[in-house]
Amino acid sequence: MRLAENRVLVQELYCIETLARVDTLCLDKTGTLTEGSMEVKDIIGINTNKETMVNILANLAKFSPDTNSTISAIREHCTNLTQEFIPINIVPFSSKTKWSGIYFENEGSYIIGAPEFVLGNAYQQYSTQIEEYSNDYRVIVLAKSHNNFSDKDLPNDIELLGFVLILDKIRKDASQTLKYFAIQGVDIKIISGDNPITVSKIAKQVGVKNYNHYIDMSTIETEADIKQIATKYTIFGRVTPIQKKALVLALKEAGKTVAMTGDGVNDVLALKEADCSIAMASGSDASKNVSQIGLLDSDFASMPK
Repeated sequence: MRLAENRVLVQELYCIETLARVDTLCLDKTGTLTEGSMEVKDIIGINTNKETMVNILANLAKFSPDTNSTISAIREHCTNLTQEFIPINIVPFSSKTKWSGIYFENEGSYIIGAPEFVLGNAYQQYSTQIEEYSNDYRVIVLAKSHNNFSDKDLPNDIELLGFVLILDKIRKDASQTLKYFAIQGVDIKIISGDNPITVSKIAKQVGVKNYNHYIDMSTIETEADIKQIATKYTIFGRVTPIQKKALVLALKEAGKTVAMTGDGVNDVLALKEADCSIAMASGSDASKNVSQIGLLDSDFASMPK
């Protein structure tokens, strides 16, 4: 009753007892530390000019079926469509591949996504620049290929066109909420699909303890490795949905009582495995259906209550 008065929906009553024993809280950055809305701060041309990039991004935003916060920010920013392309093959964003793309008639394929995933072996060539920008922004790359996608796989001959610098808006009350958990002795683990350096920077701003203990999960291959790193690190970047689940299981195996908050379809596997699962009402139906608790205001600040 008390939780209901604070706009918290309890779907499974026994989870209240589990809540009292939680010593580890897993958070996704988006929607908890940040508002979940993003804005494009700058577009940096590397192998083409900014105007060309804006037109390509405007075409991608127009024809993409995606509704995530990244493409929404690009839609809002890139409104100047100087030349409209004809889409032939559309590959939506996937939290596993971390990119989306469209093959346009007479143009080739244009891809936007996480630098490491889109550029592959060519990433090292631009890593210094990307890491420098990652200190302040989420870095998205725009790349091109003359070839079409093969069964939703990236074409081989990918060329970087430039960077899109995106900023997450940090929640005003995130610092206060995290301070409460620190006093209560609850360990915070931030599990995100974003670049670990970017996530670490935000974690520092909101006062997360051990914010500099971060790891790029795209470098981790086996479940045995995940078991070793689960308790060692605080920030987990570039995490796939399967790895989210594996991290929760590894923490439980280490004797932790784990609560997990999430709002997307990519959080469902981890939410199902957590001792206590908490969903944001503004999130996907899938995450709300599997969770024991729902925050009806979608506000992370309700957590201490």
